[in-house]
Amino acid sequence: MRKRTSSGVDLQILQNKFLHHGKTAMDNSELLVLVLGNGRKSQRSHALALRLLEHCAGDLRNLAQMSPEELLLIDGLGMAGVATLSAALELGRRRAIDETRTKQIRNPAEAVALLRPLFLDSVVESFYVVYLNRANRMLRLECVSVGGMTGTVVDVRLVFKRALELRASSLVLSHNHPSGNDRPSEADDRLTEQFIKAGKLLDITVIDHVIIAGHLHYSYAEDGMLSRF
Repeated sequence: MRKRTSSGVDLQILQNKFLHHGKTAMDNSELLVLVLGNGRKSQRSHALALRLLEHCAGDLRNLAQMSPEELLLIDGLGMAGVATLSAALELGRRRAIDETRTKQIRNPAEAVALLRPLFLDSVVESFYVVYLNRANRMLRLECVSVGGMTGTVVDVRLVFKRALELRASSLVLSHNHPSGNDRPSEADDRLTEQFIKAGKLLDITVIDHVIIAGHLHYSYAEDGMLSRF
């Protein structure tokens, strides 16, 4: 038996459209119906999809940044819907990260391409370190600190301890500014200087510190700042 939403949208028709015409032929509401409609006893998938889009003002980035508590406020979504939707969004984020994991980091643009997906939809500051071998290929990518909306604390000693364990030759540092301001703060400068000085003692080079601020970014290497420390 075909599943229909309350507005008469046939889920099988949407499934066939997806399979025969591809995902790019689907609009956002249709994709949300497919995510939320399958396996649901409720026939309200289409109306729910429209409520979701209205709640996030039609911006999927806003939707992805909503907490489970915020999503539960949407009538008809429920815990199962929140889990399904959040899982789908998280899989998309992880795919964007995985696509760049095997690449070399030879310049700031490649560093930004690797790092930007890590902060997709993030509303708090977090700090990542990319540990590289002598060929600038990634040995490991790790989150070393998660903070609040205005800052996070990083233990430089623990980062270099890990670098020695991995036999890393160089590091790329990165954190985000949820505010959308991509300019480094004085605290960012001081931390970058600490990393560079510690790296010189251990013969581990800091090749960049990238700040991601939404669609903007700042690279210490790109700006020629690393040599000033």
